[in-house]
Amino acid sequence: MEIQINGTMIFNLIVSIAVFFIGMWFKRLESDHREVKEDIRQIKEKYQTKEMANHVNLGVSGQLERIFDKLDSIESKLDKKADK
Repeated sequence: MEIQINGTMIFNLIVSIAVFFIGMWFKRLESDHREVKEDIRQIKEKYQTKEMANHVNLGVSGQLERIFDKLDSIESKLDKKADK
């Protein structure tokens, strides 16, 4: 028994190999797509909105202003003591 290889068999072999590698490529694309979607979801959870950032900045600015006011009052008291 001899196996005769003809053009159709070679074509089917090449198509089968190509389909296998294309399937592997699609599987990899799907996993990459899932990873990107997960990264985007995590970024959305951690993202700080502009309104929230402004609110936090206003709070910090207010605290700094009070600290500078206290330092100014301490400095003026020290200057008064030094003048005496």
